[in-house]
Amino acid sequence: MFRELVEIQTRVLGADHAQTAESVYNVGVAEALQEHKNEALSFLRQAVDHGPPAEGDLAIDADPDLKFLHGDPRFEAIVTDAKQRLAAQKLH
Repeated sequence: MFRELVEIQTRVLGADHAQTAESVYNVGVAEALQEHKNEALSFLRQAVDHGPPAEGDLAIDADPDLKFLHGDPRFEAIVTDAKQRLAAQKLH
């Protein structure tokens, strides 16, 4: 269902819209909860690449649903990138 929502939001709102990024993030969380590491990381990367929500941070590193991904260097890189993007967004 989340994947369908992402498709619709991408068409209607665009890939860079905050709501679309948050939905992509939710798909990543769902994949992580199912222990689908590569899929989870792919969706989380997409969410970060399209920017954190304007009203705040996705709090990737503190999300208990993503505990399965902790320790993976790819996940750590996504977390670092998310924090850098959020910091840059707050400066503007």
